[in-house]
Amino acid sequence: MGITLQFLGAAGCVTGSQFLLTVGDRRVLVDCGMFQGSPEEVERNRMPFAFDTGSLDAALLTHAHLDHCGRLPALTRAGYAGPIHATHATVDLAEIVLRDSAKLQVEFAERWNRRHKREAEEKAAEVESEAEAADVESDDETLPERMRKAAPEGRTETRQPLYDDGDVDRVIGQARGCDYGAEIEVTDGVTAVFHDAGHILGSAIIELRLADGDQRRTIVFSGDLGRDDSPILRDPTPLSHAEYVVVESTYGNREHDPQDEAVNELVQAISEVAEDEGVLLMPAFAIGRTQDVIWVLDELVRQGRIPRVPLYLDSPMASRATTVYVDHPEVYDEETGALLRSGDSPLNYPGQQFTDSVEDSKAIRHAKRPIMVVASSGMLTGGRIMHHLKDFLPDPKCTLLFIGYQGEGTLGRHIQDGGRTARIDGQEIDVRCRVRSISGFSAHADEHELEAWLAHFGRAGAADGKAPKKVFIVHGDPDAAEAFAARIGSELKMDAHIAKHRETVTLA
Repeated sequence: MGITLQFLGAAGCVTGSQFLLTVGDRRVLVDCGMFQGSPEEVERNRMPFAFDTGSLDAALLTHAHLDHCGRLPALTRAGYAGPIHATHATVDLAEIVLRDSAKLQVEFAERWNRRHKREAEEKAAEVESEAEAADVESDDETLPERMRKAAPEGRTETRQPLYDDGDVDRVIGQARGCDYGAEIEVTDGVTAVFHDAGHILGSAIIELRLADGDQRRTIVFSGDLGRDDSPILRDPTPLSHAEYVVVESTYGNREHDPQDEAVNELVQAISEVAEDEGVLLMPAFAIGRTQDVIWVLDELVRQGRIPRVPLYLDSPMASRATTVYVDHPEVYDEETGALLRSGDSPLNYPGQQFTDSVEDSKAIRHAKRPIMVVASSGMLTGGRIMHHLKDFLPDPKCTLLFIGYQGEGTLGRHIQDGGRTARIDGQEIDVRCRVRSISGFSAHADEHELEAWLAHFGRAGAADGKAPKKVFIVHGDPDAAEAFAARIGSELKMDAHIAKHRETVTLA
């Protein structure tokens, strides 16, 4: 039957990571992520899976961000009962992420049903009122029939949550933790090795060795690649051999600010709000960016480069994730390990406050200024950051500081691109605060770092000294994917192919 690869997500866009490998009569899924961004993108999460979930032999997970793991509970709900392989740290973080997501899924469905029930009732009342005013009811069309026809199209049925906590229980029960570098037999003819990707705690590059009869292939999935010399974690592992490589391109057409320059910009932003007695509001992903920011802020205080402005960490998920970070020192880089051995905690900003309840979160608006607030979500797509935006966007003494990627169609991208108003909970909020962006804190490798990682394939010392037969470009907006494909074609002389959604390729 041969070996094939099908792109079921993160093709033509950044999110929704999902790749199906077929090796003879065996099927292995790499990632099962949620689509994020515009309402149209989010609605794609409700599409049925493109394969028979019962025929799947195994699932592999690169890391615990929602766009890579977020549909796993939907997969188990749809009947998948096999193993889910990931690093130990990823399993721990994924449970936090997925339980939070399940809670949001249930709440969203309840809000949707209440809103659309109200709309249907209002429309029905309007039709009834009009009919009564006209004192008309024809023999061939009764009032109930006219009311039914007038109901909003497609909104008469209730919406079920995509999944709930019970589905997450199944995911965690099926999860199989592993160590970096260990060889795992995934299913007959498929072995996997997880290598450190340096993106977030536990993130992995997955190397798969495939066998179907006499056919042997090696394919590497980059997952999301981190940056060299970033805080806490080790650099992405360089690999030198694979016939095929599937590589992300989130920043495939952009260069990050140097780390020192990014830190200097952060110091400037903090000094600015301290002088103005304002608020520095930083949207950050609860896992990865928040811990990096704490690390940098702690370092800056110890160096005396910033005043000790009070810091509110307004994300229960970030609080739980930080605990997981503390529990996995085995994956830290040498600098962070040395700090821990000296008795210093790089994940503890002096006087930081975690706000556990919504009431504590909303009370931040009354806190004595200056203050710093780190809250999720990182792309302003929901979460506690939304009520902070309503409080602080109209205030010229406040600064909204973006420190991570803002996806197309998100409120974050709209404001970052210069939007002067923001629509939040049906209200138009004026954007009068300062808006800054620092790319040097991104968890993703930029175009140069992606190219440098790819360049290891085929170098001297590789198993056969040859470049990959093909490099598949995924996880990028079209302009980023196209620029990166052109770059590796011209600079590395590799055959690059931009993956298309639902495309199937044969690994000949």
